[in-house]
Amino acid sequence: MPAFVTKVLLNVYIGNFVRICWVGILSDYFLATNGVKQGGVLSPVLFCVYIDGLLTVLASANVGRYVGRNYVGALAYSDDLVLTAPSASALRKMLTICDNFASDFHMSFDASNPSVL
Repeated sequence: MPAFVTKVLLNVYIGNFVRICWVGILSDYFLATNGVKQGGVLSPVLFCVYIDGLLTVLASANVGRYVGRNYVGALAYSDDLVLTAPSASALRKMLTICDNFASDFHMSFDASNPSVL
């Protein structure tokens, strides 16, 4: 990626002060220190670039679901990640991979609203 693109992205994402509006009441401004901008045009692309390493590790672990020869064990878009596995033990292995990735890259996953199908 060219240096000027990196500089533009850094300027867009670093030093942003935001506030929350809830039922018509505005919070004080605070510094947004991580994450992608909700509703940002580049946010889905930036998330996928950032999370691509995790998707690669999950696919190479040979756990998760396949449709034919296509790996569909980990699906990502915007700021969401869905894991699909054929068994509980495979899912545990995938979650361990995610946990290690998160630890290595100083990130966290929020599973407060999981969907189990």
